[in-house]
Amino acid sequence: MGRKRFQLAYYLSLMTQIGLTMVLSALFGVWLGRLLDARLGTRFLFTGIFLILGVAGGITVIFRLVRDLDDDSDEPDAKT
Repeated sequence: MGRKRFQLAYYLSLMTQIGLTMVLSALFGVWLGRLLDARLGTRFLFTGIFLILGVAGGITVIFRLVRDLDDDSDEPDAKT
């Protein structure tokens, strides 16, 4: 029973990390883009550019996180 709870907590924390990474990277891109748009007097040019860059960065981090799951020896399902 304890191992199943550990696995559930592990996978819930992983899903939370993936969701927060995606949301926060997109929000950071929007924040930076709006800041530049306000300073330079453009409408949504930099907001759009940095939103796309934030989403792409988030996807890259998530891809690396999921790819490294196979190499992770601390994973609950790892067979040694």
